[in-house]
Amino acid sequence: MGEEKRIEYIKATIHTTTQGAEALAAVLAVLGIKEYSVEDPADLNFIIKSKDELTWDFIGVKALHGDTEETRVTIWLDGGADGKLQELRQALLKLKSDEQYGAYGADADFGRLWLDTEVVADDWKDKYKESFHAFSPCEGILVVPPWDMVEVEDAVRIVIDPGMAFGTGSHETTSMCLARLKELVKPGYSVLDAGTGSGILAIASVLLGADKAFAVEIDEDAAASAARNIETNGVSDKVNLIIGDIKSERALYVDTRFDLITANLTCSLIEAIISSLKSVLKDEGAIILSGLLDAQVERALEMLENEGLKAVDITKDGEWLLIEARK
Repeated sequence: MGEEKRIEYIKATIHTTTQGAEALAAVLAVLGIKEYSVEDPADLNFIIKSKDELTWDFIGVKALHGDTEETRVTIWLDGGADGKLQELRQALLKLKSDEQYGAYGADADFGRLWLDTEVVADDWKDKYKESFHAFSPCEGILVVPPWDMVEVEDAVRIVIDPGMAFGTGSHETTSMCLARLKELVKPGYSVLDAGTGSGILAIASVLLGADKAFAVEIDEDAAASAARNIETNGVSDKVNLIIGDIKSERALYVDTRFDLITANLTCSLIEAIISSLKSVLKDEGAIILSGLLDAQVERALEMLENEGLKAVDITKDGEWLLIEARK
C-alpha cells in the first residue's frame, strides 16, 4: 500500500482586535474567502473565568490560544495560492489606511492587522474545534457547538457553529444580550435582531418563547452561517432570515412592528440605523443595544435622546455596555 498523500494548505493568520475581526469579515467576503475562524481572547477568557460554574469537562483553552491578547483570524487556502495572498495583503493595507483616516469612526481600533503565513497539512481547517466547547453565557442558557452536543437540565440549549460569523455567546456583548432576552422575552413576542451574525440572538428569542423573530444580516456569508444555525436548532418556522440593509424599506415588511429589537453592533453602526429601529418598535417595546464601549456611554445617550428614546437601564461587563432603551 502506498503512502497516503497529505494535502497541503496555506495557513494565514491575521493579528487584529475584536472590532477588526468584524471589519475583516466584509473584506474576506469580497476576496471570496469563505473558510476562516476567529480566536478572540475575550471569548476564551470568558470560558476560563466561568470554569467553576461549568458542569462539563473544562479544557486548557489558554494553552491553545497562547498568552497573546490579540484576536486572531485564521484563513486556510489551497497550497500555491500566492495570488490570493497578495490580494489579502493589499486588502489589509487598505483596511488599515481606512481605519487611520476615520472611515470606520473615530473610535475604530483594528490593531496591527499583521499577516503571518505557514504551510500546513491535513486537518488544520478543523483545529478551531479544539478550542470551542459547550459553555453557559448566562444562567439558564447553554451554547453548544455541533460537535459537542452536551445536555444540561433546566437550560435552553442553542447550537452554534462559530466557524464563520461573529456571535458565539461568549463575548460580553452577546452574553449580556442573551441574559436580557431571558428577562424580557414573553410568549407571543415578535423580535428583530439587526446584524444577526451567527443568528444566536434571534434563535435564542424563539427558544425562550417569542412567537417569531426576524434576523437581518447584510453580509451574505454571515447570513449563510445564520441560516445553518437556524436550521440546526429547528426554528426555521419561527425565524425569518432577511439578507439586506436594515435601513432599506425592502428589508422588512411595511406593517411589521416588534416587541423587542436587538442590535449587537459597533456604536457607529447603531448610530446609522437607530432611526430605522425606532420606526419598527412597538410603543411599549424595548431596544437592546450592545457592542458599545464604556467610553462611548455619553455618545450613546445623546444618540438616543436625539431619537426621542430613553435609556431605562445600563449594564456593564468589563469595558462593554448594554443599554435597554424605550420610547
